[in-house]
Amino acid sequence: MKRTLIYIGAACAAFTFSSLLYYVFRLLGLFPPLTESMSITLFLVSAIITCLIWLTHQLPVEHPAAVFVLEILCVVAVLTAGGLFFEMFPFNIWIWSSVVLSGLLAYLSVFVLIYLTTKADERRINDILMQRRTARITLSS
Repeated sequence: MKRTLIYIGAACAAFTFSSLLYYVFRLLGLFPPLTESMSITLFLVSAIITCLIWLTHQLPVEHPAAVFVLEILCVVAVLTAGGLFFEMFPFNIWIWSSVVLSGLLAYLSVFVLIYLTTKADERRINDILMQRRTARITLSS
């Protein structure tokens, strides 16, 4: 269950970071105003990317670098296919590059967020184990 919550949180965080990056590119005059339907599409793309990343985690790939490359490929593929299918942006190299860049920045933000959360959980677990170990040593002395 915790794993599922991590993926749901990742999809929501990806949507949030993507929206923020979209607004930055909007302020720079690169993207058009964000409409309600575009927001829904942005969330769908974030959810599809998360689902594909979940699927890649089901593959028998053990090497972290290979998993990272597969995840990056998922981001680029979904952004490209989603851009074409949902007609999210005019397809030229500059706009496509900025969309992929924002998607990769959102991916990296989510990656760092999950990494930091995992490390904090790990630290808490280690602290609890150390307290139990210290308590056992004190009791046996």
